[in-house]
Order: sequence, then structure tokens, then C-alpha cells
Amino acid sequence: MKEDLRSKRSIPIGMVAGVCAVVVAVGGGITFWISSQPATEKTTVNPTTLPTASPLPVSSPLESPAVTLPVTPPSPIQSPVSQPSPQASTPPVLPIQTNVALYWVRPTGEDFELVPMEVLVQDTKEPEVVLATAFNRLLTGAPESNTFSSIPEGTKLLNLAVKDDGVYLNLSREFTSGGGSASMISRVGQVIYTATSLQSDAKVWLYVEDEPLELLGGEGLEIPQPTTRENFLQEFQF
Repeated sequence: MKEDLRSKRSIPIGMVAGVCAVVVAVGGGITFWISSQPATEKTTVNPTTLPTASPLPVSSPLESPAVTLPVTPPSPIQSPVSQPSPQASTPPVLPIQTNVALYWVRPTGEDFELVPMEVLVQDTKEPEVVLATAFNRLLTGAPESNTFSSIPEGTKLLNLAVKDDGVYLNLSREFTSGGGSASMISRVGQVIYTATSLQSDAKVWLYVEDEPLELLGGEGLEIPQPTTRENFLQEFQF
């Protein structure tokens, strides 16, 4: 009986020892397998050895869009270089002037002649303004020595217009007062020649108080309308 029990006990102990030997062998094999693996494979298993993810390209300072943006140049108004210096300032433009001839009367024994006197008038590119300035000087200015004006004192220029068909003059009523035939002819000559000082062959339409001047003075000196310098010399043998 005792031997049977011992035999029964000895079998399990042997089995246990065998199992333990197998476990030890398997464990040693696993340990040997793990230790024999390459270092790169170990790093993939251990999460602590994973490489840190690189930052996104957008957040990288080397690729920042602010570095590559073009620099905006300063405004010309704010730039001190664009401000004109006092030495480089443009000189003021002087007004352009033109010569206009005023005609006065000079006696020559029994006859007389018309004498031009040139004056400077600011050229406004408007012939009406230039001629009106000339006539205002003729009616109010003093003639040169040895010359005089046959136009009666107080005569005023009421209107002047330059049109395609000639120069239109409108004088006050004083123009028709006083004087003989010589005075009448010479005053008409002063008006005709002064009105055509910008264009010598221009036609002149002469009015008095808005009415065409057809007869002048008590002797009824006939004034052709229109009148030119050539017509004046032919009509009055001047």
C-alpha cells in the first residue's frame, strides 16, 4: 500500500518538473529572441522612443509669408525726396503781350496824316479784349507830341465784337458831334485803322448808339458799311 502511494506521488512530481523545465526553456528562448532583434525594431515597439513629429510648414519661421511679402514703397506725397526744393521751384509764367497800334492825327500843312503808336496789351487769345483795351486807351489816353485826336472828348466804346465777317464797333453819340469835314474824315480814319491793327485787311462795321453810321456830320459825310482801310483811302482820298 505504501509503495503504491509513493508511486502515485512520484509521477506528479516528475511531471511537474518536466513542465517547469519546458517553461524555463520557452522563457529563455523568448528572452534570447527579444535580445537578438535589431535596435530599429526595438524602437518601434517602445512608444517612448518614437521620433517627435516635426512642426507644420505653415508654422515654420523659415517659411513665414511675412518674410517673402514685397515691401511697399513710401507714398510720393509723404516722401521727402519728392518734395520740390526751393531752388527747383518753377518760375512764374509771365503774361504774353502783343503790340497794338493806336492811330493819332498829325497835320501836314493843308492836309493831315494818321500816325500809329504801338502799345503793349496783354494777349488773352481773345481779339475782342485786346481791341477793346486799345480803344479805351485811344479814347482816354494822351497822344504823342505833334499829334492829336479828332475823336470828340467824351466818346465811349459801348461794344466791340470780332466776327467772321469783320469787326463790329458801337460808339456813343459824342462821336458824331462837332467839327468840319476834315475832322469827320480823320476821326473815322482813327477808328478804322485802330480796329484793323490786328488784321489790316479786316472789315469794320461802325455803329453809333446801336445804329449803323451811314451819314456823319452836318455835311452828310457818307460812311460805307462795312469799311476797310482800302475803301477809306479810295472814298476820302486820304
